[in-house]
Amino acid sequence: MRLRYAPGPCDREDTLTLGDSLPDPFGINGLGLAWADKEHTLAAFHDSRRVASLGWLLRDMTFDGAPRRVAGLGSVLVDPAHRGRGIARTMISVAVEHARAAGAETVMLICLPEQVPFFTRLGWRQIFAAVTLQQPAAVRPCPLSTMTYDLTDLPRPSISVDLQGLPF
Repeated sequence: MRLRYAPGPCDREDTLTLGDSLPDPFGINGLGLAWADKEHTLAAFHDSRRVASLGWLLRDMTFDGAPRRVAGLGSVLVDPAHRGRGIARTMISVAVEHARAAGAETVMLICLPEQVPFFTRLGWRQIFAAVTLQQPAAVRPCPLSTMTYDLTDLPRPSISVDLQGLPF
């Protein structure tokens, strides 16, 4: 298994391949959300075949009204035939270290509620404060679970988090 970093978003065709050609491999299309393009992509390869990918972006957000430099992690996808081998765990760990090196104070992800236990086992903590995100028409509440991985000793949000842009 080898990992490869690239600037920019993951290729859509690769996402379809990894998602078993499902039109909605993340199970979120029914939410009607517009999503931000990732600034960075990490992919895992077995032989010469891509078997996993994820992306992230860096953004200033607000936690309880205070500015915070955050790496928004998203599009975590592992080919079904390669799941259960620790690939996602390794890739998320590498992405967190890239975020730390880039000056992020916190790493955040948005996920389906059934994915919360997986990320909790990796050391992520769910946010129970109100989370808002930008959409083309207006700011709206986040309809998914939001989790953070703290890279500093800054306080966890207790009132609100504003993503200051599209979700990731």
